[in-house]
Amino acid sequence: MKRSIQLEILVSILAVFSVVGLLTFQNQTARMEQWETFQLAQSIQHGAALYEANCKSCHGINGEGVGDLGPALNDEFFFTERMNEVYWTGTLEEYIQNSISAGRVVPTRAYYTSDGQVAMVAWSQDFGGPLRPDELRDLTAFVLNWEATALGEVKLTPLQITPEASTSGDPAQGQQVFMENGCASCHSIESINPIQATAPDLTHVASVAASRQPSLSAEGYLRESFLIPNAYIVEGYAENSGCGGLLSYDQLNHLTAFLLTLE
Repeated sequence: MKRSIQLEILVSILAVFSVVGLLTFQNQTARMEQWETFQLAQSIQHGAALYEANCKSCHGINGEGVGDLGPALNDEFFFTERMNEVYWTGTLEEYIQNSISAGRVVPTRAYYTSDGQVAMVAWSQDFGGPLRPDELRDLTAFVLNWEATALGEVKLTPLQITPEASTSGDPAQGQQVFMENGCASCHSIESINPIQATAPDLTHVASVAASRQPSLSAEGYLRESFLIPNAYIVEGYAENSGCGGLLSYDQLNHLTAFLLTLE
């Protein structure tokens, strides 16, 4: 009898430990899931800041695309058909991260590209770009986060976005961008960079910019000239294969603001 009671007590103790262990495991699993959700949210938030600084000028503020310049990333086609279109056999996450990292040599749309130009430059530090591996992952997470809205699974209330100012850049910083990011090696400006120019002289570019493209303002033309170098070719000059590159959205604003002072 005594041995039977001891056995029952032992079984009860083991049962208690089993329950405690199971609850501990469940709690640990729940904490891990909460931590992973938190980490993903942090990654998406950081990716949003990277997109704001580097990607929206070509792909749109909300991933809606910018005409023939940059394709939409926040649409159904991107999430359902893009990998088939480019014969990608991996995952969409791998495709996005690879495209950001190494750039796009061949466009998937009728972009303004020509011989010697790429559809999108490489952004990874491994290929001469500015982004670290963790930043590439964060930017990828942000783009993937559009899937639910792109596929119509979630509908968000549209935000009332105040249109951006015509040019919010600082001309002084824009002059620095011009001198430090390759523009000054080809374009002359009489007052600050009187070189033997191989590209159009910009001494009075603000005065002629508005007349270059009838559908564009002076600011629009100057922005397009950097983002899509061969959209308009100044008479007497050949197609450009070296312009355009890695400027953040703020740098582009500053550069445009500076060029608009050259009357």
